[in-house]
Amino acid sequence: MNIGIDARLLERRVTGIGRILMLLLKEIPKVDKKNKYFLFSYGSLDVEKNFYINVTTVKSLLPQKLFSPIWNNFILPHYLKKEKIDLLFSVNQILPLFKVKGCKYISIVNDVIYKADPNFLPFTYRKYLQFFAYFSIKISDLIITISKYSKKDILKHYKVDEKKIKVILQSANEEFMPMNLEVNEKKEIKAKLKLTKYTILYVGVIENRKNILGILKVADELKEYKDIRFLLIGKMGYGSKKIMKEVNERKNVIYRSNVDDGLLKKIYNIADVFLFPSYYEGFGYPPLEAMQSGLPVIAANNTSLAEIVDTGGLLHDPDDYISMAKNIIKLLNDNSFYMKMRNKGLERAKQFTLEKTVKETVDVFNSF
Repeated sequence: MNIGIDARLLERRVTGIGRILMLLLKEIPKVDKKNKYFLFSYGSLDVEKNFYINVTTVKSLLPQKLFSPIWNNFILPHYLKKEKIDLLFSVNQILPLFKVKGCKYISIVNDVIYKADPNFLPFTYRKYLQFFAYFSIKISDLIITISKYSKKDILKHYKVDEKKIKVILQSANEEFMPMNLEVNEKKEIKAKLKLTKYTILYVGVIENRKNILGILKVADELKEYKDIRFLLIGKMGYGSKKIMKEVNERKNVIYRSNVDDGLLKKIYNIADVFLFPSYYEGFGYPPLEAMQSGLPVIAANNTSLAEIVDTGGLLHDPDDYISMAKNIIKLLNDNSFYMKMRNKGLERAKQFTLEKTVKETVDVFNSF
């Protein structure tokens, strides 16, 4: 079977959805020995050439959000026919509006955030997703989603057969793990990032739905503790201008962008607590990365976070800043409690493996 994959996400900075694709492509050659895989992109990709056939299409000077629908609905179908693709797989839920004869469509629908709250996405992007996602969900022969919560949310907002939706839990990069860093290396990293004795870490986009302002309120609760710093790592997103104005007004909060995975995995190991009070998550990769690294997690008890973190962390109402602050202090002052939550996180993280994710995905491909 010829399987085509929309791989354009790998041509820009990799975030949550792109990370799904990157990990899948890394593992698929170990699992699937009978299908042929075609990766469709604008330009050449750094992939395993002996396994994947990288089909380069056309580039454009138009902005990505304008050109993408054109590529998706006119250029991609042309190449699907040319390469005789039997199955098209998209990790970002956007598919061509019309079926190519003889080609099945499978999409990953991570979430339906555009239906959740108008403050979570820019108006034009929200409307773009609402329009194209509606048709993609309808035209998909099968939908893969990444949590039971997301499946429930899809069924809530769309009239779709429940049997058409398959939940496949995702996994974090295996490079995120407990590390035995030298004392001097820890000191160097802390000095470089201007950290103090204790670090409360957040990793993710700086945007409204992540409740960064909530993290700042927790920081305000603990501002008398001069040896505690809050470290925010991530790119700018919707609402970041207002958020960063608040961040810059606080001496106990530090922001960093452009942190690569090599440094990030070390930061997970020098931080003391991971704080993630997000309002909406289809899955929640950073808390899983933290648990997998042995870093105790405090997260919101909503959407998919309650499902993914579960007993592996401390869950709170995302607006209960006082309780989150109290838990941080308890973790820092009570070593037995700290080790208990660390071990619970490590155990919980073992439930999410790349091998399982890829095997279940390939099994879905082979079901057609």
